[in-house]
Amino acid sequence: MTTAKRFERFFSAVNDDHGPYRWQRRLVKLLARDGRWPVGIEMPTGAGKSSVVDIHVFLVAERERVRRERKTARVGIGRPPRRLVLVAPRRALVDDQFEHAQRLAEQLSAALTNPDDHDEVVVDVATSLAALRSVEDGAPLDASPLCVTRLRGGVRLDLDWRLDPGQCQVICATPQMWGSRLLLRGFRASRRARNLEAGLLGHDVAVVIDEAHLHERLIETARRVARDDNGALGLQVVAMSATRAAGDAFRLDDEDLADEKLRPRIEASKRVTVAAVDDWRRTAAAELAKRAESLAGHGTVGVFVNTVAMALDVAGRLEGTVAVVCGRMRPADVARLRAAHPGLLESQGNPEVDYLVATQSLEVGVDLDLPAIVTPIAPASALAQRAGRLNRSGERTRSELVVVAPHDLVDTPATELDKLFAPYSGEEILAAMRWIDSLAGDASPRRISATPLPTPKRRALPALTRVELETFAIADHELSADADVAFYVEEPRDEAERTISIGARRNLDWPETQVRKMLLAAPPRAHELASFPAGPQLDAVLAAGRDWWVMRDENGRRNAESLERLRERDEPLKPGDVVLVGHGSPVCTRGVIGLIGRKAGASLNDVMADRPDGDPDMIAMLAATDIRPVLELDRTLGSRSARKELATVLTAAGKRAEAAALRRRRLNELEVTWCVEDDECERGLLVLSPTKNEGRLPATAVSEAPVTIDDHCAAVEARLGDVVARLDVDVRGALGVDREQLLAAARWHDVGKRHRRFQERMGATPGDPPLAKPAPGYRADRGDRGDGWRHEQLSAAYAWARCGRDPVITVGCGGHHGHGLPLFNRGPDAVLDGWDECEQDVVEAVRELFGEYGRYELERARLVGALGLHRLAFLEALLRCADMQASIEGH
Repeated sequence: MTTAKRFERFFSAVNDDHGPYRWQRRLVKLLARDGRWPVGIEMPTGAGKSSVVDIHVFLVAERERVRRERKTARVGIGRPPRRLVLVAPRRALVDDQFEHAQRLAEQLSAALTNPDDHDEVVVDVATSLAALRSVEDGAPLDASPLCVTRLRGGVRLDLDWRLDPGQCQVICATPQMWGSRLLLRGFRASRRARNLEAGLLGHDVAVVIDEAHLHERLIETARRVARDDNGALGLQVVAMSATRAAGDAFRLDDEDLADEKLRPRIEASKRVTVAAVDDWRRTAAAELAKRAESLAGHGTVGVFVNTVAMALDVAGRLEGTVAVVCGRMRPADVARLRAAHPGLLESQGNPEVDYLVATQSLEVGVDLDLPAIVTPIAPASALAQRAGRLNRSGERTRSELVVVAPHDLVDTPATELDKLFAPYSGEEILAAMRWIDSLAGDASPRRISATPLPTPKRRALPALTRVELETFAIADHELSADADVAFYVEEPRDEAERTISIGARRNLDWPETQVRKMLLAAPPRAHELASFPAGPQLDAVLAAGRDWWVMRDENGRRNAESLERLRERDEPLKPGDVVLVGHGSPVCTRGVIGLIGRKAGASLNDVMADRPDGDPDMIAMLAATDIRPVLELDRTLGSRSARKELATVLTAAGKRAEAAALRRRRLNELEVTWCVEDDECERGLLVLSPTKNEGRLPATAVSEAPVTIDDHCAAVEARLGDVVARLDVDVRGALGVDREQLLAAARWHDVGKRHRRFQERMGATPGDPPLAKPAPGYRADRGDRGDGWRHEQLSAAYAWARCGRDPVITVGCGGHHGHGLPLFNRGPDAVLDGWDECEQDVVEAVRELFGEYGRYELERARLVGALGLHRLAFLEALLRCADMQASIEGH
């Protein structure tokens, strides 16, 4: 069976028997030729752009299948990047892409566990992807061979994607989250993770930037980074748009347009008309409602508006069943809306709902197929997206798009329109009206694709230079004058949008110590939080808050503090903060967070238990007298005997669900935290939190036997060899170094731990082989945080002395933990202090590398120049991933 036929079977099997369009088959053929994505993809709305996920997954698997069957590198299929990053402008679209990829991951997981129930090609894809994983013995049988991750604000970040560089991955991200990581300044990431994330997100990656016309600055920066590394695995940047991509983008050709399955969608009848109103401020909402009611009777009428206030105003004027969706709703609330009205936010619709009122939240990423849409005038790009939700299937012979606008719009100065249509500019609105006129009443995808969107005026801004890249490469230190990541990632605006997230939780009125412990043990997850812009409306919502709390990430560490404490210090909220209000706080209007209109004051309730994967955190109040005997048995509540006793206590207290969770979960699958103010408290809060996707990597396994440096380094070297083998590349040609150099770095990476002071802090017995991990059962003094000395420095010196002064091996040893980028803070005297046993050649190496001459910094700078910043970061990430895998497995 040919690759093309196999793709058709795979695509049909994972998409409910809907076969691929011709353009999707054509793109597979193009990618299979050399593994290179086109510089742009321009496809009309509704043409199936989300299939880039299916195409990526299939080709990665197909390449591996053929390679293994033929046992040769000459397989006839180009090697595609292992990671596909999908960048989208809105959180809702990021979530939609994530859910699409997650469904595919679940199908592949099911194909592994029950191959007889799935198409043969799907099983082949799942099996091939599973072979790319390098974790010991593979992942659990029910785990998906496809890693799917979401990087956006307001969610607890899952870091599993940072563990296995050879695995096939789909990463869905906002521009800020991916762009900041590409430039080694990851938002909500620790300083130690900067190099790791930049290496994995800037190398062996294809990034598809959706709505490309909204992200020209990010595309410019990404392509500048890509030019810095011309290796075989360098970053591939794809600008994707429904209306305007790169000049040589991948587009529909004449045969694609004749595709019998696609043609009804791209030529769907969509009649567009303009309705004028006299007094915009007073009558716009009434006119929108009136026009929507005139179109009722043939299915759900969509009303897309520009602001939350207008959405609620229009919804209040409509008669019948009205559903409201906007960005100030939590995903859990949207899920409840979906459950109450099945099919409403999907292509099949729900005829029982008369009107669906939405803001920009439903412009993109939702497969709506509405018979009619009413909208106020908005930027042309927004109108094009709204038209994409109209008659999407092309099955209706007639559908209506009504654009409501001021009758004197074209005669109104742009400065006055700025006030009427904020957050949009008057220039955007005037350009949109001219664009509507050019459509001549036809809003079909084919006509919109052929009618260029207005090109906004762009500020002339300097591009990212080598100087800024080298500044970003200083990733291990806090700079007094750092480069501004946002300047190179975000589109320039007169005023940057600042948003925080809002959710609700019970027990916030408990003593501060207990609440803080509770929130840190079970922080809010994505389904609990809605985004809210900073400004007067946010101030109005927060004005009534007393026992409310704020959570924020600072330098990779999460903190929780009462809102009252912040007010006492006169400290403002920061973008990215999470505000938790008390359960039942009256801060909503029609389920939308915000006090707007006469129907304000509805409650915002705790939805922690509504976790979509059905595995929620649990918080139970217990009397301290009940749990004290269990704590005396095991204060950490981590042993089987303690968990068994605790389950008995919970059952006796009537908390059967919590007891069942304790009995059902393995020890390493559930964290248990006892939250009390002090040991004398009469009651406390018990938090049960599933460890899966906890926002951090699995902890180092506790070994029953000592893990020596020799054994650990040997394990990491073997694992790194396995990782490199699964990458399926010519190491010298693709990475610019020899395989033996990488393995030697693994062999020497932890040798610096032989230092006596380091061994003392791990509880090593003098005279025994030096340890790489703390001795079994040993717990270091909590006050002993070391003296700033880094074992990587001494490891680098050993490598320099014993490996022929090889810079790749030396720099690999020095930088693999995220320190020494590009220099260490400790000089040779501190590294060698108190260790007379150090061999003379290593002493000389320490002084040469870290003394006044600064050879380490020089060699690292040379490597950055020779390999490129991101290729070097990727090489260091390979070693760090092998080290993490071995440690997690107890080696």
